[in-house]
Amino acid sequence: MEQLTNLVVSEAELVHIARVLGRLTLETGASHVLLLDKSGQLIATQGEVGERDLLALGALLAGAFSSSRQVAQILGEKDFHSILQQGIYESIYTSLVGEQWLLVVVFEKQTHVGLVKVLARKAVEELDRILERVRAGGAQAKDQIVSVQFRNSAQNAIDQLFQE
Repeated sequence: MEQLTNLVVSEAELVHIARVLGRLTLETGASHVLLLDKSGQLIATQGEVGERDLLALGALLAGAFSSSRQVAQILGEKDFHSILQQGIYESIYTSLVGEQWLLVVVFEKQTHVGLVKVLARKAVEELDRILERVRAGGAQAKDQIVSVQFRNSAQNAIDQLFQE
C-alpha cells in the first residue's frame, strides 16, 4: 500500500482539507483537529496554537489506532474504524479516513461525544473524497514520470543500437 508521504498534496487540496478541518473545529468547539497518515505524520491541523507537541501526539495516536485494529482482529472483528479516549478534561476521537489516513478531534468535556461522532463522520466522508483525488493525482503523476523515464530509456537504447 502506498504511503501518503510518497504523495504530493497540492495547495488547492490543502485548502479543501483546511476548510473541512476548520469547519469541524468550529462546529465541535475542538481544541485541535488533526489529519494524519497512518504512520502518524501530520498532514494538516486546525485549532488552538499552543505548546502541545502535535507531531508527538499524532505519532502516539496513530500507534494507539494501530493497536486497536489488532485488538479488533483478536476479537474477531474485521476492523475498528474509530476509537474514543476519554479523559477528565479532554477527550480524543480518532476515525479512519479511507484506509490510509486518520482524523483526530481533541475536545473538552463540555462537548457532547455524540455531536463529535456525527460531525466527524461527515468530515470523514468529505476528506475521503479529497484524499482519493490526491491519490489519483499522485498515481497519474507517477505514471507520467514512469512514461518519461521509459521513453528516455527507449530512446537511449535505440541511439546505442544505431551508433556508429
